[in-house]
Amino acid sequence: MKVVAGNASPMLALKVAEALNLKLAKTTFKKFPDSEIYVRVEDFDDVNIVVQSLNCNEDVVSLMLLFDALSDTEIIAIIPYMGYARQDKAFEDGEAVSIRAIAKLLESYASEIITVNIHSKDAAGHFNKLVDLDAMPIIGNYFKEQDVVMLSPDFGSYERVKIAAKAANCDFDYLEKRRIDAETVEITPKSLDVEGKDIVFVDDIISTGGTMIEASKMLLKSGAKSVRAVCVHAVLANYALNKLYNAGVTEVIATDTVEKVVSKISVAELIANEVK
Repeated sequence: MKVVAGNASPMLALKVAEALNLKLAKTTFKKFPDSEIYVRVEDFDDVNIVVQSLNCNEDVVSLMLLFDALSDTEIIAIIPYMGYARQDKAFEDGEAVSIRAIAKLLESYASEIITVNIHSKDAAGHFNKLVDLDAMPIIGNYFKEQDVVMLSPDFGSYERVKIAAKAANCDFDYLEKRRIDAETVEITPKSLDVEGKDIVFVDDIISTGGTMIEASKMLLKSGAKSVRAVCVHAVLANYALNKLYNAGVTEVIATDTVEKVVSKISVAELIANEVK
């Protein structure tokens, strides 16, 4: 058995290989002048663990080519960040259900698929071979020795924060929006007083960070001592990291499902334990 690193997840693949005491297969990725992708796996095994997050269209094509190169072997697909999962149903007539198409692609090659905190139960429902791991306990452990209050950006993420806060042994709450007038919306914690507290926002994904940005400004005005943001998947689109820092967020922390400069918590052991 060998670990095959996709172009989107080289560092995490190495950590998973080390945790499993396995070797990394040698791979080659390159682009032709017309931007077509070339993939070669030089020394694969009978069973191969492919590690590849789906951050963009190019990652999907690279994964498809990796699968084809390994098509005569058994494949365990590790997709740490499952892109396209937010389109989990047809919201308008004629829309493609993106995650359904991705599920069909993955399951046509892989004997098992492992992901981390897929966006929703509806997204997971399109798979037959999926194991969805939860990174919230290891996020909570990261803050275990710190005196913090964890907040969910909305009630929809409340259960996630509850799990992280239990591991961190800290207080937790969620934000609710209250319309003051036609132009003013107040964002406040449901029940906790944040004055003088170190706040940690927790969510599964930070994409544009819009809610966290506005909430951070209001919490700091309300007397919060500091605000940090933590997530599983650091998509950070449209200069989200700059905007979060400009809003007063002192630190952004994420796992390495999406490999970014803020990836300070690794899910390698979580994935390795599932493979074992």
